[in-house]
Amino acid sequence: MGVKLLQRTTRSVKLTEAGAQYLECCLQALEQLQQGENLLTDMQQQVVGKLRVVVPQNFADMVLPGIITPFMQQHPGVTLEVNQSNQNLDLVKEGYDLAIRASFSEVEDSSLIYRKIYQAKRIFVASPEHVKQYGIARNIQQLTQQPYIGSYSDDNLDGSFNQVFSDGKWHNLNARLLVNSMPSILNAVEAGLGFSILPITMAREKLGKGELVQIAEEVPLTDSVIYLVYPSRQGQPAKLKAFVQTMVEWGDASMRNQGNYSS
Repeated sequence: MGVKLLQRTTRSVKLTEAGAQYLECCLQALEQLQQGENLLTDMQQQVVGKLRVVVPQNFADMVLPGIITPFMQQHPGVTLEVNQSNQNLDLVKEGYDLAIRASFSEVEDSSLIYRKIYQAKRIFVASPEHVKQYGIARNIQQLTQQPYIGSYSDDNLDGSFNQVFSDGKWHNLNARLLVNSMPSILNAVEAGLGFSILPITMAREKLGKGELVQIAEEVPLTDSVIYLVYPSRQGQPAKLKAFVQTMVEWGDASMRNQGNYSS
């Protein structure tokens, strides 16, 4: 240190004035360190604090209401911020705790943790009026000749949603309307503007009532998969663990209730 901290004699050791002042600073530093350790312990054990989550477009409107309300009622110490975006945001750089991402293809290698919580069959659907006018499309060639209600994301066409892989190649669908809102797509299909691709869970009730018709049942579609994405499994605060558990339970319940629609 370059300063004498202790005064030594043959019989005793005493702090110098500088040593006493330095000791006081050390004690204060140790107290601050203990407070920091206590804070980290509380974060690991108590479900409190701000939680930032990014979700796909429409997800908050269609799914989260049934998740957010009970979660926040159960954990009143949590403040939740939800951003709807289809951009592949950098969670660490942007300061998000968790991302919920939907995909129609395999997840690429990533340093992030991807945890699959939900998987749903997708189907082609049309209104009875559409079928009356164009007939029931049964193969990919017939589908490409009929008007299609499609989706886009962030000003770019979502190829995985508006293209179909069949007979060994990709086929572009004849999009009459592109909109980045699933409720709007469903409304357009019901109005007879064209057919679309929907998760079976979204279409099941209207299929059962005859308000929608499943078409092209022999044309395969990849499933819609929902992942939870977060930087690491290690050192997660209690607020994140609680939200992850809530989403996993939602996914399990949704999968149990999904069933299969038989036309």
